[in-house]
Amino acid sequence: MVLHRSLSNPSAPLRSLIARSQRKTHSPTTRSERPSRRDQRGPVATQALKSQTRLSYPQCQKLIDAYVSGMPVKQIAERFGVHRTTITKIVTGAGVKVRSQPLASSTREKARNLYDSGRSLAQVAEQLGVSASAVRSAVLVAGGTLRPAGGSARNRARD
Repeated sequence: MVLHRSLSNPSAPLRSLIARSQRKTHSPTTRSERPSRRDQRGPVATQALKSQTRLSYPQCQKLIDAYVSGMPVKQIAERFGVHRTTITKIVTGAGVKVRSQPLASSTREKARNLYDSGRSLAQVAEQLGVSASAVRSAVLVAGGTLRPAGGSARNRARD
């Protein structure tokens, strides 16, 4: 006879089932419906750590139209009450090409000048508040050339 796990520490769902069967008060037909949570944007998920907005199909279409028309993602996010990455997911799911936001020409020149002065891509990125890959692209678009990876020549000479 094998009793492995049959009598040891029942899980929470099993304990709940046992308690309900002992009380004999639970009936599947008497379960009350939990009222759905809603706010001004529509239905809201209840089991998430943070309330989530569920956009309806017409709302998604309006979001896509706003994106295609060129409205900034930040404004769309505020208007529909969703996160920026949600907008990207909805737009890519609809087959719309995601637009990239290149740096302004003045910022590209500043990035090139800082990089040419000897700073690393990471240092320039931190100062300008953008990613290192954005700085790399900006330097190349502005006509600059990239140094070999691995630090300055002075640091390599010490090794």
